[in-house]
Formats: sequence, C-alpha cells, structure tokens
Amino acid sequence: MRGGRTRRVPLRAAGFTLIEIAVVIVVLSLLLAMMAGIATAMLGQQRREATRQRLAGVETAIALFVSQHKRLPCPADGRLPSDNSDAGLEKRLAGGACQVLAGTANSQTHGVVPWRTLGLAEPDVTDGWGNRLTYRVAPELVATDAMDFTACDPGADASGGPLGACTSPCPSGTWPSGCSNPRRVTADKGLKVRTLAGTLVMNPVDPSTGAAYVAISHGENGQGAYNSQGVLQSGATASGTIEAANNAANVAFVHAASTTLADADAFVDDFPRYGAGTDHFDDFVLRPAILTVATKAQLGPRAH
Repeated sequence: MRGGRTRRVPLRAAGFTLIEIAVVIVVLSLLLAMMAGIATAMLGQQRREATRQRLAGVETAIALFVSQHKRLPCPADGRLPSDNSDAGLEKRLAGGACQVLAGTANSQTHGVVPWRTLGLAEPDVTDGWGNRLTYRVAPELVATDAMDFTACDPGADASGGPLGACTSPCPSGTWPSGCSNPRRVTADKGLKVRTLAGTLVMNPVDPSTGAAYVAISHGENGQGAYNSQGVLQSGATASGTIEAANNAANVAFVHAASTTLADADAFVDDFPRYGAGTDHFDDFVLRPAILTVATKAQLGPRAH
C-alpha cells in the first residue's frame, strides 16, 4: 500500500460459462450415444444367443419324438393364435401326410414348429425377437417307421439291394446279401438347401446330404415369420428378396416328392448379410441330415 491507496484484485465470476456448459453437454451426449450403441449390440447378441439355444432345444425335442414314434412330426399351423385349442399341434392326416394348408395333402404352407406335439412350451419355439420358428419336414419322413434305420447296415452294397425302408432282417449268416444300405434308403429323400449364391449344400439326389427338416428363425427383421398371435410379419411377402424362400407362408413350396423341387424352391442358409437390398439375409437355419437325426434318436444304422 502506497500513498494510502489499496490495490484491488478482481474476483473470478462464480459458476460455469455457457461455453463450459455446452462442452459438458456434448461430452455427455457422446457418452450416452456410445452407451446406447453398446447396449444395443449386447441386446442383439443376447437375442441371437437365445435363438441358437432354442433351435438346439428344438433339435433335441425332435430327436426325442423320433425315438418314440420312429417318424418326424408335421408342422403346426402358424396362423393360429396362442389361445387356439389347436395351436402348436401337428397337422397330420390319418394316411401319414402333412396338411397344414387345408385341402392340399403334403402342403406345409404356414407351418411352424409343433411345440405341443413335442412337449414344449411356446416360448421354447420362439426366437429372440418374439417370433415362432418356421418348420418344414421332408414329407416321406413323417410316414410310420420312416426314421427307423436300425435294420440297415452301412457295410451293405450301396449300389444294389432294396430301396425304401430298412425292412430286411439282414441275417448275419447271409451278410451282406439282403441287407439295406442306409444310402439306398435315403435316396431321393429330404429337403434341398442352397446358399445365397444358389449352390446346393443339401440335396436329396445325394443321399448323404438331404435335410430331414428345417427349423428357421427369421432373424431381426422377422420377415417371413408368424408371431404368437398368428400374424405374418409385415414385409414378409415382399418380392425380390433371397430370404423370401424361407417364408413361413411360402405357397410356392408345396411339398410333393422332394426330387420334383426346383433348386429355386430350396431353402436358403448362408452367412448373414445385413446390408439393404435383395441379398439381405439374417435367418438362423437348423437343417440336420436324415441319418444325423436317426442316429441322435438311437435309430441309426447298426454297426456291422
């Protein structure tokens, strides 16, 4: 202090400036956006994992059904709401053919996994996005004893011997005469499955690769799926999309003998493609081979 004067030091204004508040808001917005993205990714992963687990559960339940009944089940009608008395029950005619679409034998249009026939609850056959699993089965494999391969012997002549079911006793004293080779029995049976590029990966013409059945989750977009109210998801019938071949309401796939199906009528399974356009694909497809199902049901060919 000089000359009796006091020097004053200005005090800094209290609180935040508008610029500081704006910076905080921007940072918080970025953090929230990151957290939302992470949460969305985690939720999507959880739904995909739940779908895989439910498909595995369906595979086990079908194998148990086959072990008890020696045939595959027919689909249930996906158009029926959950509270309908027939919801979840297979639609099978007395003669052994599936008839989900009334008036057309062997038609499986609108078919979904028959949860009640398999002893499951509806959530067990519902994917992670809340839609029922579409189901199609090779029509020749729902007949009585069609999945019993216990009388077949893989050591028998694959180019000769009886066709059809494994009905020969195949006595050890005359082996391999009179024995049925499982490849002969599965010839021209099963469903076709192709990639997005059109390459057949499962084909009844090759007895070792025909699919016994397919169970399909239609993924995040849900196109082609029925929900618990029996409503086909919007956009499911849009033309031009490759995954439309898996549509639960696909009337083009009328299950006659599998060998009459064109490659274009085959079901589609491939790695996911999430881009927009005709090659979008986000379905999950369970497609076991015929002998794989029989073996899991303990009805596979005997070991010679």
